[in-house]
Amino acid sequence: EYEYLPLTDKASFECNDPMIKKVFDVCAYTFHLNSREFFLDGIKRDRWVWSGDAYQSFMVNRYLYADPEITKRTILALLGKPPYVQHINTINDYSLYLIIAAYDYWYDTEDTEFIKNIYERLYGLYEFCVSRLDENGFVCKREGDWIFIDWNDHLDKEGPMCAEQILLWQSTRCIKKLAQLTENTVPCAINEDILREKIYRFYYKKELGGFIDGYTSGKNHISRHQNVFALLYGFATETECKTIMEKVLCNPDVPAITTPYFELYELMAMCKYGNVKYMTDMLASYWGEMIKLGATSVWEQFDPKKKGVEHYAMYGRAFGCSLCHAWGSGPILLLGKYVAGVSITSPGGKTFTIKPVTDIYSSFKATVPLASGEVSVSLENGKITVSATVDGGTLIANGREYIIEKNKPFTV
Repeated sequence: EYEYLPLTDKASFECNDPMIKKVFDVCAYTFHLNSREFFLDGIKRDRWVWSGDAYQSFMVNRYLYADPEITKRTILALLGKPPYVQHINTINDYSLYLIIAAYDYWYDTEDTEFIKNIYERLYGLYEFCVSRLDENGFVCKREGDWIFIDWNDHLDKEGPMCAEQILLWQSTRCIKKLAQLTENTVPCAINEDILREKIYRFYYKKELGGFIDGYTSGKNHISRHQNVFALLYGFATETECKTIMEKVLCNPDVPAITTPYFELYELMAMCKYGNVKYMTDMLASYWGEMIKLGATSVWEQFDPKKKGVEHYAMYGRAFGCSLCHAWGSGPILLLGKYVAGVSITSPGGKTFTIKPVTDIYSSFKATVPLASGEVSVSLENGKITVSATVDGGTLIANGREYIIEKNKPFTV
């Protein structure tokens, strides 16, 4: 039994590969189960509001329901009220995600009134995060903290981690933007340029092609996680991003990510830098393999190398793995944003681009929601057809741009 919540799918995706539609549908079912009064991490095991899980749920929501109310309820549930005495869910990265998510919500909806209502709480959380930095101005583990990042045995978690510092950098940029929107000042905000310089000095290893996990152990261990953030948040230069793609993300010697959670970030980074084929192959080989094993909802973790009931083990328990986890619903976002190619380019989605990928599937049909309408994109017999229920769209195809007028289908 679960409480009734009338959320309607505004998105769809199907293509010439039937497994991809199955992946989309299983992800949508998983997401519905975990969309209750708030975005839960899993409907059966934890049934809890976790900020990292919710951050991804906000992203998926934009591409499935486009429902602002459940996002607002979840932000309020997580944020609580000052004074803050511990991190959100006790996890350092989860506090930083929540600040970033609040800005992303505003950019998607232009709901300035909501941001005004919660700004003092957001800034209180930011001040709490800053109050616990170490002598170098880095996020570090204090008593009661949990440095999570991801379920991954390969991460070097000794001392301050690079991934945390990039999240601090991004959350600083976001809190300053939110302050401007609400006509507030941020007297104790970090100088993000100085922070960026220090992150490079302590963590960037040119000879390795990217950023290491941490510097205190002396291991110079390089993982995907912080390098994915460097690409996604525009932290690294374009030249460095290309090197990171080659030497880290496309390097099989760098340990693979095994959670759908962080896999979404990696696939978003791959797509951002043009490797959409890597993403679509992963949908079939990762999410598709789960479905072939009998999954009817997306699991919390999946390692293709495991066999039989090994897949269900986690936390040292034989059947500890959640088999319905919201953070596994990322393919909904990936297909809508990077295959159909729909992205908003101004606050509230008043302008948006449609840049469909035409060399992976021979045909596809997609519907992608916007804050105040929707876009339909199809590929059939070498022709792209786009229709939108609102103005502001630009189709990018064949190296040209075409203005899409409201309710006027356009084919190229």
